[in-house]
Amino acid sequence: MGYGVPDSGVDFCYVTVYEAHQLMKNDKAVFVDSRDDDDFKTTRIQTSFHLSANSLIMKAGGADKGVVQQLVDLVNSGKTLVCLSDACVKGNINRGHVSRCRHIAQYLVEMGADRGRIVRMTGGINAWKKAQLDGILGDLRPMYAGVLKAADFEPPQEGREEEAEEEQAGPLGAVPAVSSGGGGGGYASASPELASGLKVEIKGLVSRADLNGKKACIKEFVQSSERWELELLDDTKERVRCKPECLKVVPEAAPAAPVARPEEFVEVGCGGTPGDGGARDTCKVRFVHPRPFCQDRPTAYRVLKTDLYKKSTKDSDKIIKISRPISSLVRTTGELFLGSAGGVWAELDAAAGEKKGWVYVKGPGFGASSCKVTDEYLTA
Repeated sequence: MGYGVPDSGVDFCYVTVYEAHQLMKNDKAVFVDSRDDDDFKTTRIQTSFHLSANSLIMKAGGADKGVVQQLVDLVNSGKTLVCLSDACVKGNINRGHVSRCRHIAQYLVEMGADRGRIVRMTGGINAWKKAQLDGILGDLRPMYAGVLKAADFEPPQEGREEEAEEEQAGPLGAVPAVSSGGGGGGYASASPELASGLKVEIKGLVSRADLNGKKACIKEFVQSSERWELELLDDTKERVRCKPECLKVVPEAAPAAPVARPEEFVEVGCGGTPGDGGARDTCKVRFVHPRPFCQDRPTAYRVLKTDLYKKSTKDSDKIIKISRPISSLVRTTGELFLGSAGGVWAELDAAAGEKKGWVYVKGPGFGASSCKVTDEYLTA
């Protein structure tokens, strides 16, 4: 977990799993998994690149230089790079070692990536699993330090006294708590991780026991104190900061059926520089409802070849060539079918901004010269 790696002092802003999900579904992000090889093979988030922090440190030759350069180029072209690990714990509760995802993020900065476009994901892959967001491939159980855990596992917490303090906060757009309506563990109903915009009840404070039992709205995560900034839902509108374990999400009432309306946009974190004088950058993206959760069913693919093939319906004989940048993301519904020639096709997700149709994922390709060779055009 980053053993023996000196802390360069370079830290990064955070995004929630909900924000990372929106970045993925808007083709705004690149995901890199910093865990060990066996961990990555056991479970991962779709479309992720893999750069093992421990392999970088301990193995001769280190990381795949081609992958590293590809990631640096993608970041510098404007993509947000989301660094992943099991739980994204802080170094001071990680036995003093720099966490794997932070180490990989620091390494990419040293290789020339724009620091302001790199973020870490609060709660890590375990939080994505708890939220039941579409796109988990492999084992659904949480992992920690390479070991699969029970479903109710929680990573270790800091052992210092809770804190509540007043401070004015700058504006921050929040991903709304929107129900997916499709049985996929919607943003409001799952609530496994705290996120901007959620309503919570304060509990277990010692230094400000007068706040226990009060309701508040989460505004933002303050990295310098590793606490969530809240605004009390009373006449005082007081701003306080609390540790995550002192907050209990207040379930929202079941929402009414949504009214059909034009595209809905939300503001999500996409980078920035933490610390004094720094700020978290945000961007506005089209809100994409989570797909119903289904294990090992990809709803996004990373492009491996510039030329892709598409047809309008399953039964159509007309196949057209389309161009997409390598490593861009193609969003799909999770539906697949096997063509008569043995190729795999995935249904494009119009709700995520794709044009309707089916895209070729892998198979024998097209033309007599490729009929005996399996080509992969997209990877989950």
